[in-house]
Amino acid sequence: MKSEEHKMPLPEEVGGRDLQILSDNIPGGMFSCRFDERLTLLQMNKGFLSMLGYTRQEISDKFRNSFWEMIDYRDRLRTLEEVQRQISLGPDKELEYRMTRGDGRTIWVLDKGHLVRDEEGAGYFCCVLVDVTRSKELEEKLRISLERHQIIMDQTTDILFEWDIQADTMTFTGNWEKKFGCPPVTQHVSRLFWKAPYILKEDQILFSKLLMRIRSGEHYAEEEIRIVSGKQKPVWCRIRITGLADKSGRVVRAVGAILDIDAEKRKAQNLMERAQRDMLTKLYNKGTSQEYIQAVLEGSGPERKSALMIIDLDNFKHMNDTMGHLFGDALLAEVAHTIQKQFRSEDIVGRVGGDEFLVFLGQIPDVSLAEQKAAQIMKAIGEMAVQELTDVELSCSIGIAVFPDCGQSYNELFKRADQALYRAKNRGKNGYCIADAKLFSEEFPQKPCSAANTRIDSDEETEGNVELRLFEYVFRILYKSSNPDTAVNAILEVIGRQFDVSRVYIFENEEDPDYCKNTYEWCNEGVWPEIGNLQHVPYADDLEGGYQSNFNESGVFYCRDIDALTPQQREILEPQGIKSMLQCAIYDKGKFKGFVGFDECRVNRYWTQEQVNTLVFIAQILSTFLLKLRAQDNAVQNAASLEAILDNQSSWIYVVHPETKEMLYINRKTKIWVPEAKPGVTCHKAFFRRDTPCDFCPAKALDSAHPRCVRQVYNPFLQVWTSADACFIEWKGEQAVLLTCHDITDLKKEAGEDRQ
Repeated sequence: MKSEEHKMPLPEEVGGRDLQILSDNIPGGMFSCRFDERLTLLQMNKGFLSMLGYTRQEISDKFRNSFWEMIDYRDRLRTLEEVQRQISLGPDKELEYRMTRGDGRTIWVLDKGHLVRDEEGAGYFCCVLVDVTRSKELEEKLRISLERHQIIMDQTTDILFEWDIQADTMTFTGNWEKKFGCPPVTQHVSRLFWKAPYILKEDQILFSKLLMRIRSGEHYAEEEIRIVSGKQKPVWCRIRITGLADKSGRVVRAVGAILDIDAEKRKAQNLMERAQRDMLTKLYNKGTSQEYIQAVLEGSGPERKSALMIIDLDNFKHMNDTMGHLFGDALLAEVAHTIQKQFRSEDIVGRVGGDEFLVFLGQIPDVSLAEQKAAQIMKAIGEMAVQELTDVELSCSIGIAVFPDCGQSYNELFKRADQALYRAKNRGKNGYCIADAKLFSEEFPQKPCSAANTRIDSDEETEGNVELRLFEYVFRILYKSSNPDTAVNAILEVIGRQFDVSRVYIFENEEDPDYCKNTYEWCNEGVWPEIGNLQHVPYADDLEGGYQSNFNESGVFYCRDIDALTPQQREILEPQGIKSMLQCAIYDKGKFKGFVGFDECRVNRYWTQEQVNTLVFIAQILSTFLLKLRAQDNAVQNAASLEAILDNQSSWIYVVHPETKEMLYINRKTKIWVPEAKPGVTCHKAFFRRDTPCDFCPAKALDSAHPRCVRQVYNPFLQVWTSADACFIEWKGEQAVLLTCHDITDLKKEAGEDRQ
């Protein structure tokens, strides 16, 4: 170590006037100091004094010639430790710290020094100081800007991946394991990934074909598959992948994204199910049955035989009238289940009228199979245990039409099967009839009669249809009203009056799930509103599992007498005058989010199962609507917050199409500085008044191997230097390029590089 040090005489003895003149005219501050506790100053040039704003006399008076005291107190210990560390490795040091100028302003300095020793072994530092305050400020602004930008980018829940096709490897962003709870396959992807246990077996071939499409040269492909999460719950995902070609045009890499579309997919499936199914029996409705049957017929050749059967319950109207609509509805649901059990999953079973059902056998060897199935249906329905409830025997009549003999279309087959059903009923019911040419000509020479009643009984304005009409009203109000609050309040009033309850209300969890608030309320005549008193209400926690433990597995909490509840719960309910209540939970992805409630303040009320089922279903409709509404509100607020963050950045931020370079998004600073920058205008046109992309554009350098590029760019029209950062992002479902440009003009000026 000592062999690297230089012995030198005391600074007072070194150099003469010429050396002093040279020192005073070198840019920056120069000084020497002893390597002692006070870092005693020995020599200072004019640059040192000018930089710090002191005279030699002021430094002597204020700091007693101690350089240690001139260092900002916040940095002294850190600076000393760093000096000692560097000196332990050699005689040179280089570090940054803060100092206080004579005018009170704090500046950052870069200190480069060399340690020398005199003949007695005493150490001295000879140092050069450079004011780097502006650079530090710009560096800090850049750090904060990039940090904010990274926070914004981290908000996405999409999983990004890159596929090296030649090496057959994939890399994923870290949120894969957070999302699915297991590591992905990253090696030998084409051979192993599609066999991975976390891709649902039925969808594995779809992913294999997706990779093959990209490998074969397709630029873009996407597919929807189900990935099994760590909880063994299949999650619907949309996989988008874009191939990247080399100079020869061969696809060698690909980048993609995995988007969680599970909620969207399941909602679509649920809506489709509701649109296709009869609400009472859960069989296909008439329209869906016709659509599916017609599709099968159009794909059938003349050599293929099929059969359409219409099944009509005998004496059902009498049972319905004598036993009531609730009994009739339950019977229809049971009959539907009995019929469906007799057929294969590929056969089409539907309800086409009040007590009429339809079955289509898509492929049969001959008509005898249809006859066999008809006999099975009659036997199964005849054996249903209803005799102990009514003295009327349950039976059915069936009409059968065979394709292609009886017609080529659904309408033709249905007409002939309906005619056959009419004949079966005329023969005494509890039998079946197969349509044939002779039957048509002899029994229906003119306008045929119809046995099938194509009107659903529940469409009548009867007591049994109250629930269906109520459901229709709720759907219509919710999805046609322009004011959600007005719609919800109107629905609560209709429910309250229909079921004659004292109070109907909705409670929603606050951000802190230990509290909830009353967001909607309707009160019957003579019942005092409570919504104003029920804000920021704590859930009673004197039950194991909290308030949620009141709700059963179906999400229902029924209390006929609140005296049966815990003291803490009664303390909240009794002041409201409640005697009994029914509440239905609101769940979002399995998490308790609140409840819809019905209070009775007059008597300890009994609720029938039919009433409970109806109210639960309506509560579920309201829950779905409210969750969607809140999600939309949050999305709007989040979007506004992100927009505000981006607009308040000190950088120019914009998004462009990777190929056309048309601008897709521009933040406020960019719009202010460059009024020509608008969505749809190319960035080179707006910023550089060019008709073609700039050669120096960092976006042009992006590819799968280089997903980010940073370049320094000079704009002669704005007369600014920028550090332009370009990277790939997903923008509205498509790949785009995000550019963030930071003003570095002052840095360039300091470095003498302020001209292009």
